[in-house]
Amino acid sequence: MIAAAIYARKSNDQRGVSEDAKSVPRQIERARAYIASQGWRVEDAHVFTDDGISGAEFEKRPELQALLAAAKRAEFTRLVVSEQKSIGRESSETGYTIKVLARAGVEVFEYVHGRRLTPKNWLDKVTAAVLSSVDEGHREQTRERVHETMKQKAERGYVCGGRVYGYRNRDVLKGEDAHGRPLRSHVDREIVPAEEAVVRRIFELYDGGLGLKAIAKQLSREGVPPPTPYAWADPMRRRPLRTWAPSTIRTILQREIYRGLVVWNTTRKRDDWGQQKPTKRAPSERVTARREDLRLVSDALWVRVAARRADVEGKTVRFESGRISGRPPRHGTRNLLAGLATCAECGGGLVVERSKRDTTYRCFRHRTALCTNALRIPVATVNEAVLATIEEHVFTPEAVERVIQFAERDDVRDAHAALEGERKDVANRIARLVDAVEHGVDALSIATKLRELEKRLTAIDTELRATRPLPRLAPSVVKSRLDEWRKHLRANVTTSRAVLQRVLAGRIVFRPLADGRGYTFEAQTRFEKLFTGIAAPRPAFISTGHAGLEHLGPADTLDEDYSVLLERAACRAAAASHKGVIPVRGFEPRSRG
Repeated sequence: MIAAAIYARKSNDQRGVSEDAKSVPRQIERARAYIASQGWRVEDAHVFTDDGISGAEFEKRPELQALLAAAKRAEFTRLVVSEQKSIGRESSETGYTIKVLARAGVEVFEYVHGRRLTPKNWLDKVTAAVLSSVDEGHREQTRERVHETMKQKAERGYVCGGRVYGYRNRDVLKGEDAHGRPLRSHVDREIVPAEEAVVRRIFELYDGGLGLKAIAKQLSREGVPPPTPYAWADPMRRRPLRTWAPSTIRTILQREIYRGLVVWNTTRKRDDWGQQKPTKRAPSERVTARREDLRLVSDALWVRVAARRADVEGKTVRFESGRISGRPPRHGTRNLLAGLATCAECGGGLVVERSKRDTTYRCFRHRTALCTNALRIPVATVNEAVLATIEEHVFTPEAVERVIQFAERDDVRDAHAALEGERKDVANRIARLVDAVEHGVDALSIATKLRELEKRLTAIDTELRATRPLPRLAPSVVKSRLDEWRKHLRANVTTSRAVLQRVLAGRIVFRPLADGRGYTFEAQTRFEKLFTGIAAPRPAFISTGHAGLEHLGPADTLDEDYSVLLERAACRAAAASHKGVIPVRGFEPRSRG
């Protein structure tokens, strides 16, 4: 008996066809009936189905590829489909697929018209080519109709895609059909208050100086529910983790809907052959709609975040060892302190102002009479003062040691205070239980609780004994890493800016002197970014002479990146600002009326 196979496919581009006619189970049922009428046989292993995949795709249809592999192994000699378009809706690929099957000894039949699709002569090939072109044309026309419908909805700000974090999709109905079933007009969005607060906080954290990874870690530590990951139809695709990731934060910061602007048609998903290949569309093809009711962040916050995102693209430093810190820049940087300098008088930014005489920093808001700070200082003077201050106060082993000692002082004290408070509370609860037993309460009823409290008391005592400060890196390691950063600080404007953005925890605040002859400036600094990639040492590397380290033994190992251990220390050190004065060096400040 002749062995046959079945291939059934359903995709969203089969519009205009009833759901029953294009359903995969229905196709399989009719194909089995056709095979039985021909006296052939089909095994369950030779029934191949691709559901929800476009007919323009061939390599990305796993069941079609499995079918071709089985055909080359000569497992069957007949293939039954509903129509030729089930194989595909791209004329050249469809003809080639039928040719591959024919060369493997497999003839293709369609049960709708009961004819053979494998050509035997040139006339069959012409007929097949014409039918394939018609199927492809139907797919193109369907795509154009769908695109036009979506464009009309996008112009009104309605949903033309999937879900977006911060909103929920809501069906808008327009009455009922003849059978009393509700008819959907379109899908709109409405704000989810809990997610709205998270989105706004992400923007504020990024505007405050935190990076993508730092924000993701903070939200994960706090247990903030992340966006629901997309459920892939292909079971072989790797399942995404339900956690915050830097890529998720980046996507949220890029979505213009959060500032009340719905943007559609920014990407073309398929190429001219109908296969998935996303490409950016021209700005003139994009459709935008203003929806103030969907706004989650203010324009001012959006502009600051967008400016910092554009600036962060240049935050990269390559070391001699080949290690890269940060993302490579798309363009070189001209201004060292662009977006990093802030006026203390009004909170506005200091911008570079060029003239025929010189190039100076000046408060941007003074131009619009929103700030009284009219002081102008040469760019070279300001840049040199900032770089020299960083070298003097940050890139020294003594500065790192001060940060660690500062963190130890508070961390150890806070840890001891919290543990001592809990120990006192547990001891009081134990005393009350013992007193209750002495006054006649059944001891068996409270024995379990008493054992739990005594166990916790023992654990607290252990934790108190184990409280210890941060380990110290070997002096040679600290000096070598700081020398690397110091060299990059003076390399060029682009690299110097990347170094500053790692060292600074926020912006540099410039305050004009009372005599108008210059500025004082201050900035919060951090150190954890400087030691990424260095493992925390064993106690053997810890230099002697530091109180509180006597209990550490050779068995105490710390297999962590030292930057992680310094993260909290850097947060503590942010309160200790470094200040410097920009010398005027003969420059006479002036203002414009």
